[in-house]
Amino acid sequence: MNAQDILNKNTVNTGGQPKKKGFFARVASGFLVLMVVLMGLGNWADTKQLLTEGYQAFITHFTHQIEDKRVAALDIGNYLEFVQQSVGIPQVIKTSNLDPNIEYRYYKDPKYLLTLINKEQRIVGIVLHSLQHENPLLAEFTPAVPFTDHLLKANTIADITADSNLFFYDYQNVSYYLQSKELGAQGMYLNLLAGFTEYEQAQTNATLTLNELEHATLEDNSAEVSQLTQKLAAYTANFYGISEISPQYIADSLLTKYEFNAYF
Repeated sequence: MNAQDILNKNTVNTGGQPKKKGFFARVASGFLVLMVVLMGLGNWADTKQLLTEGYQAFITHFTHQIEDKRVAALDIGNYLEFVQQSVGIPQVIKTSNLDPNIEYRYYKDPKYLLTLINKEQRIVGIVLHSLQHENPLLAEFTPAVPFTDHLLKANTIADITADSNLFFYDYQNVSYYLQSKELGAQGMYLNLLAGFTEYEQAQTNATLTLNELEHATLEDNSAEVSQLTQKLAAYTANFYGISEISPQYIADSLLTKYEFNAYF
């Protein structure tokens, strides 16, 4: 049988059409194509990282799932080395003005500013600010406040720190107000704080009210102080803090307006 006879035989058997590849042949062919693409992108480890980063970028652009998961995984008592596996290396590190053994580590993301308070390689405080982002397709970042049913940028300072009578404020270096309360046994007796800063967006009449609070405090006018703190506590919280050390460290960790703009 010559070549022409073989060709004619194949044509008869397939009705004049080339013989189709079997399932396993198609799978093998697709696998080879995939391997060629992967080889073009680099080795498997680099390719896996590339695909992971692309997926995360896609999810981040349309949801807050990545950010919610990242910050929810942070806990007081975590060791620094463990935490850095998920949040990486900070952009800025500052030594506390109150204790040289304590440092503040700042992580700036388009959606938030995270501050980890570190003492002897152990996380003793966490502060999270929700920032304005520039994605018009995405709602504001409203992370859950630990040990509560409340959300940043959705609930007020008073909602989060109900029955609190401890507050901190400033209107010169940066306009901010925060309240603190001690959690009970269910909150491991940690300190929970909530407040607002004006890093990116001014709060309506906040600076004026803070100025009035300053004068009322200096004059020891307790009635006016109470009235003004209630007014300030009615603002929506855009940051929370959780710590096992004194709340004044949270206040100390807040960047001035100049530092925020210079660093980020």
